[in-house]
Amino acid sequence: MTVSGFIRRLFRFTPFLFFINGLLWCIFHTVPLVIGIGMQWFFDRAADRQADFLWLAVPLICIAVARLFRVGTFFTAFYQWVTYIYHIQAILRTNMLAGIMRWPGRNLPASPGEAMSRFRDDVNEVVDYVESWVDFWGRLVFSLVSIVIMASINWKITLVAVLPLVVVTLLNNMTGNRARKYGQRNREATGRITSFIAESFGAVQALKLGQSENHVHKRFARLNEERRQAALKDNLFKQWMQSISQNIISISTGLILLMCAAEMRAGAFTVGDFALFNTYLVNIGYGISLFGYMVYQHKRLKVPYDRMRTLFQPGEEDRIMDFRETYLNAEPPELSEIQGDPKHQLRSLEVRQLTYRYPDSEHGIADISFSLKQGQFVVITGRIGSGKSTLVRTLLGLLPKQEGKILWNGREIDPASFMIPPRAAYTPQVPRLFSDTLRENIVQGRSRGGEERLKRSLRLAVMEKDVTELESGLETYVGPRGVMLSGGQIQRAATARMLMASADLYIFDDLSSALDVETEQLVWEGLFREQGVTCIAVSHRRAALTRADHIIVMKDGRIEAEGTLNDLLEENEEMQLLWYGDVAASASADKVSIG
Repeated sequence: MTVSGFIRRLFRFTPFLFFINGLLWCIFHTVPLVIGIGMQWFFDRAADRQADFLWLAVPLICIAVARLFRVGTFFTAFYQWVTYIYHIQAILRTNMLAGIMRWPGRNLPASPGEAMSRFRDDVNEVVDYVESWVDFWGRLVFSLVSIVIMASINWKITLVAVLPLVVVTLLNNMTGNRARKYGQRNREATGRITSFIAESFGAVQALKLGQSENHVHKRFARLNEERRQAALKDNLFKQWMQSISQNIISISTGLILLMCAAEMRAGAFTVGDFALFNTYLVNIGYGISLFGYMVYQHKRLKVPYDRMRTLFQPGEEDRIMDFRETYLNAEPPELSEIQGDPKHQLRSLEVRQLTYRYPDSEHGIADISFSLKQGQFVVITGRIGSGKSTLVRTLLGLLPKQEGKILWNGREIDPASFMIPPRAAYTPQVPRLFSDTLRENIVQGRSRGGEERLKRSLRLAVMEKDVTELESGLETYVGPRGVMLSGGQIQRAATARMLMASADLYIFDDLSSALDVETEQLVWEGLFREQGVTCIAVSHRRAALTRADHIIVMKDGRIEAEGTLNDLLEENEEMQLLWYGDVAASASADKVSIG
């Protein structure tokens, strides 16, 4: 979809609001036509000494009524305009957020800071462009009607009034590429500095421990200087273009007024005509300036349009203007629980020759094949860097598989769209919590009607005691990324959140990374008391290995061996090393040093 196609779809979204705004602002901008005629009437009557006082007051009353009407129109039009821009901002930001949510795993198209600049700055630039179009119709009607009136009085002066429109249009067309270039650089620099600030706040503790404050400050200063230079060039160019347009208009207005004076001296122009021309020329000047700025905006609009499109997966870019309900005037409906389809209930999961390699690297997984059945507990184990987490993330579609198949009940699936609740639920090795209450982090917007399910999730995640010890219980605010909780509490809160999904398949990526041995033991015991629970767990601890129905041993991105614990301890050297602690001890030490 081209920029022009995007604009057309934008105007077809809430067409009533676009029409009503165009109509109201058209009325607002054309009222000066009446004021100009009133001014002409008044001064012509004032120049006629035979006119009495009452006759002179009539045009002044008309002008006053017109101005009061214009003020009332302004407040009505402004209310409708605010309503309109909220709808535009809502649809663009909602679609961009939906586009981001459809990206698989770590393949996000931009950092959080860069994405925020697209949500804020690029959307606002689109709104500014729409605002110019809303104003355009009123300015156009005023200019056409006023030019007809002025031409009926003196066509030569009117011709001089129209010439700046041609000059401004040519000038803006000639500078369109430079406008896009400066706009692009400004947006990119803003995105980099915003992203750096967000990442710095997210890693404050690591920066302090590494005593990197001075380095961060220098990096921030350099990025800020780059943004300052880019913003300065962008704004200077914009102001330069606007000033040239305004100066051309001012010079043209001066010439017109001089021509009016000459015509008045020759007796072909009245004082009333001069007052009308003076009133109309100011507003025509605004119209010409707006038209020139619109040409500049249209050339520049490709920058925010392209930047917003990058938040969508390839092939989905045109969904930037998908029509959807935005619920600006009413509360959104309660989120309905996603009900599992009985025919999709897990009976078997089969992985065939699954492969994923990281870009420009030999690291990843290759030729992974295994299967499990409902109710089984499969443990994936191996040394650090053996590909355990990569396997789990590829299985879930968080990393795009490059080869292989994943079959659910014998049917091949797309993991990115299929391996979601209520079919599969996942707890990552480093879970993320939102800066909200503990309850909301666990239920994630679900109706509070599921209190029994919440209690069950807290019990299975061994978090009931923690909740009672927190000052506000489930209503405790956990802070950014759960900073108010311990590492173990964060891990168990994420586990409770996963269990709330009541999924067919639970996938744990190293549950033990933040839990002590006793707590992990309680988690596994609780899960195994549940009927029909199917789990895949990445772990090297005995608490998980001893309960496993099937163990997969990873090494260098491939399956080294698989089977039961007893068979592997007898036949596989890698499993023996993991079990007897040589690798497990070093893995624990590495985790401690990293933490």
